[in-house]
Amino acid sequence: MRKTLLLLIFSGIFFFGSYGQEIQIFNSQNIQIPNNSVIQVYGNPTDMQIISLFGIKNSSLKDITLSVTKEVIQNADGSDNSFYWGSKIEKNETPTNTLSLAPNQLFEDFSTVYNPNFSKGTSLIRYSFFDTNNPHITTTITIEYITNGINELAKFKPELALSDAYPNPAESMVYFDFTLPGNIFEAKIIIRTLLGSIVAESNLEGFHGKATINVGEFIEGIYFYSLVVGSDIKLTKKLIVKH
Repeated sequence: MRKTLLLLIFSGIFFFGSYGQEIQIFNSQNIQIPNNSVIQVYGNPTDMQIISLFGIKNSSLKDITLSVTKEVIQNADGSDNSFYWGSKIEKNETPTNTLSLAPNQLFEDFSTVYNPNFSKGTSLIRYSFFDTNNPHITTTITIEYITNGINELAKFKPELALSDAYPNPAESMVYFDFTLPGNIFEAKIIIRTLLGSIVAESNLEGFHGKATINVGEFIEGIYFYSLVVGSDIKLTKKLIVKH
């Protein structure tokens, strides 16, 4: 089973740096991630792929030539990792091509791919984005993949639950069963395209119920749905629309 950003936790002890960067990183909810942050992503050893989606923005006043380097700090035995750079998947430390970004332009097609390959353990992978013309302009993010088979979502929010989308593939209507604990006052389901654009959302009300989203007008293909609590994405999974 493929999972996309199963659980994203920003721990205060992992925050460094500031938001005033010329190259900025955003999560799939369009929330800026501070430079040098460590993001924890939880999964299971049996997951086929764990995918995390990010946007990279040139927040400077001039054009930049963007590149990225990958550094594997720690790797669970048997696991492997790669990343999508544009439309190409890369396993090397640095992609062969660069990207030109105009001032305030956002590159929305960067994603990391982690394959546990039935391995339990923790992997640490650091990505550094930089301007090839000015290498000192660098912004870094480290992803900590934890695949120990424990339901971390249940551990942090014992009563928080969202069923798999059904039917999936969906033709017209898609349904979700949900349970919210009493301390959650703002939650919703959003559906995004592969490029991260939001195409539908449904606010969740009450402690338990069913959410319904009409996908009848969607173009056939692969989408991702996420459970969002406040500004945090708690889980993301794949949805297929087929008419």
